[in-house]
Amino acid sequence: MSCFSFPFIKRYNIIMNKNTKPLKYIFENHFQQTWKEIKHKFPKNIHSSIWNNISKFLDCGDISRGYTAFKCNKCSHMHIVGFSCKSRFCSSCGKIYAENWALKLKDELLNIEHIHATLSLPVGFCRDFFFYNRSKLTDLANAAYQALKYSFKKLGIHSFGLIINIHTFARNLDWNPHIHCILTFGGYDKNQKWKNIKTIPYPVLKKSWQKCSLDIIAKYAKDNNHRNLKNKISLCYQKYKRGFYVNSDKKINNIFEIAKYIGRYLARPAIAEYRITIITHSTVTFWYQKPDSSKKIYLTLPIDQFIGRLLSHIPPENFKTIRRFGLYSRRCKNKKPKKIKLFKNKISWAERIFKTFKMNPLICPKCNSDLVLLEIFHIKYGVIFPKASSS
Repeated sequence: MSCFSFPFIKRYNIIMNKNTKPLKYIFENHFQQTWKEIKHKFPKNIHSSIWNNISKFLDCGDISRGYTAFKCNKCSHMHIVGFSCKSRFCSSCGKIYAENWALKLKDELLNIEHIHATLSLPVGFCRDFFFYNRSKLTDLANAAYQALKYSFKKLGIHSFGLIINIHTFARNLDWNPHIHCILTFGGYDKNQKWKNIKTIPYPVLKKSWQKCSLDIIAKYAKDNNHRNLKNKISLCYQKYKRGFYVNSDKKINNIFEIAKYIGRYLARPAIAEYRITIITHSTVTFWYQKPDSSKKIYLTLPIDQFIGRLLSHIPPENFKTIRRFGLYSRRCKNKKPKKIKLFKNKISWAERIFKTFKMNPLICPKCNSDLVLLEIFHIKYGVIFPKASSS
């Protein structure tokens, strides 16, 4: 489609530039062919979700799809901002999503210590099961809550606050379904009195997490008369006699630390653009770090394998990766400890750009004058602003 099909671009002879960020370059040039070759490896119920997310991502910032145009009245400089895709697959929009989600918690976090914990599954059939049965990831979040609830009851706590994010990617982009939790380091006892704790009973939590997660697979095996799965579950109990892996960081008792953890663990894309270092016609090189080391590990993958790993982490349509339980549940009516105001009001897109790039997108970069809104265009609705005057 010609760029001169659009009103503002036509009037001012603006040339549309392609976004050359690494991920967009890879998917623009390799996605369609790669998808034809690997789509049979993915559950059919997520095919449409993959297509929708990639289509949105490729259109992100494309001014042929829509834009907001500004003009400097002093020097006539033009500034155009393409519409974002609002897809969590997109690294830039995913970051914005994470920030906006965290802002919604500003009046809901409790003014008490929290702790971050990770509940993982062993390599093998456990992880593979949730790859082919994505809807069961919701049950996995519930299993994490039940495991923690059982462990807290051992400490005399019957109600606590928990925010869960379902992650499916490892640092090297492998399929690795696991649960990130931010939970209150204490809770209410059966008499509704607040009780602080000194530590979580990890031996109990590990075995409880193992049972609750394997019960999901066991129920599926029973309903579908899947004898092979039943045998694997029995072997899994024998192999992991101490339970499944649980890890927790230090206590979080500072509001800035809580903000960091919410942004880092509770909502983020599988890979940031800056981690991609080299792209050839057939390979992609990126780096990652292990949790216990700052050393960068460089990994080179064939492009089709790199794309496949990223696609595997696109959730089904309308799937909620973030869940809230206990005192953080929206339905909870328990009396809560005094809350904290963690964040300022939601920042605008202009403030966000200034925060990142130290430049105000509403100020002319040539003469430092204010930019004036000139036009808003959408490919579906045409010119939205200024509205055409009725004659």
